[in-house]
Amino acid sequence: MKYMVVLTFVCALLFICTGIASSQDVSDLKKQLEQLQKQIEALEKKQEEQTKEAEKVSESVEEIKQQPSAYEVVSEALGKQTVVGGHFKFFLADQSRGDVTTSTFDDDSQHNSFSAGLSDVWLYFNKNLNDWLQITVAPQLRVDAEATPVLGSEITRSGDADVDVDIDWAYLTVRLPWETELKAGAIYPYFSEEYASRIWWDEQYNANNGLITLEAMKSTGVELYRNFDFENFSLPVWLYLLNGEDRGINQDKRYTDNNSAKNGLVHVAPEFFAYGSRFKLLGSFGYGRWDNDGDNDAIQWAGGGDWTYRGFSLRGEYMYRWREDLPLTGGGTENGEDKGWYLRGMYTFNPQWRVLLKYSDVDLWATAEDDLATDNYKVISGVLNYFLAESSILMLQVNYTDADRDGGPDELDYWRYTLGWRTTF
Repeated sequence: MKYMVVLTFVCALLFICTGIASSQDVSDLKKQLEQLQKQIEALEKKQEEQTKEAEKVSESVEEIKQQPSAYEVVSEALGKQTVVGGHFKFFLADQSRGDVTTSTFDDDSQHNSFSAGLSDVWLYFNKNLNDWLQITVAPQLRVDAEATPVLGSEITRSGDADVDVDIDWAYLTVRLPWETELKAGAIYPYFSEEYASRIWWDEQYNANNGLITLEAMKSTGVELYRNFDFENFSLPVWLYLLNGEDRGINQDKRYTDNNSAKNGLVHVAPEFFAYGSRFKLLGSFGYGRWDNDGDNDAIQWAGGGDWTYRGFSLRGEYMYRWREDLPLTGGGTENGEDKGWYLRGMYTFNPQWRVLLKYSDVDLWATAEDDLATDNYKVISGVLNYFLAESSILMLQVNYTDADRDGGPDELDYWRYTLGWRTTF
């Protein structure tokens, strides 16, 4: 615009001075005007090029603004490969009431406090390292207030809760050829189906007293899994080589071993589908050595079934565990055995409501001075589940436990009422 003003001014001056200036002056002015015009055209062209360049720069800046940051790129890449979740378990109300008999008092009516509290928190970390290798770690924060009544003790609840941090499971998973999978690390071996798969977490808040001791099995070692598929039939098989775990003897064998003799375990669960129902047979057998010298045998086996038809489900297992030469408090040894069974029926009304009834009868060895005693637990549990969300369950549970020890005065007869809440996220 400023160039046009200058040109207009020069033309006006030339017009005014036409009658006065000489012809030579007019010729010089024309030459100067032509040069000025060329300069103006060059400046306008340069300005146009600068404008286009500025527009390109502006577009580039907008594109850069729209691109994710390096942090966002890395986070997205990790997020595609890493799964972080957990399981949160707490109770809104819990109380036990019953009669207790020990060597110090007979048929004493007792109860603990009506309380709310936190039971456990698990965190799940699962990361794919590549197409065939992944790592899974689940640390557990466990709160223990000793609220579950046991034989030989009073019905009480500790005023001070202990919070322990544990590694509940941690293993590497390797995808092998022929649809085979290998796990190595701290794992839940498939001895009892409902315990190893942790499906009881979604059904009960408190496990049946005594039963949880019989079916629990954790160890460090290697698991080899392969599922064989057929028409209307499948056969999953688990094979294990483990350190082993011995109740009340070497509790830290979850992470280390006390001898060089490894424990072997096999679990099979053939599954059939027919007429809208599913039926699964369950079987396990394991053998190893449990003592420090690796001399004493340990044998365990289990058998059971799981049937599902529409909204109804029925599951049961019988389990047996035998240990050679368990130590007595007064010296000497004796063979010990844990054995028992459970039967669980469950009916799902709709996606929100579900009810179940579970009965268990379990015998557990207990160390005594001259011989091993037997603790018997008969437990019946009734549970009403309400799904607040697909993975968040409110649980109203009532347990009745009748327990006694043979050859001794200890007896326990109590009811436990719990309103609990389990959430997986």
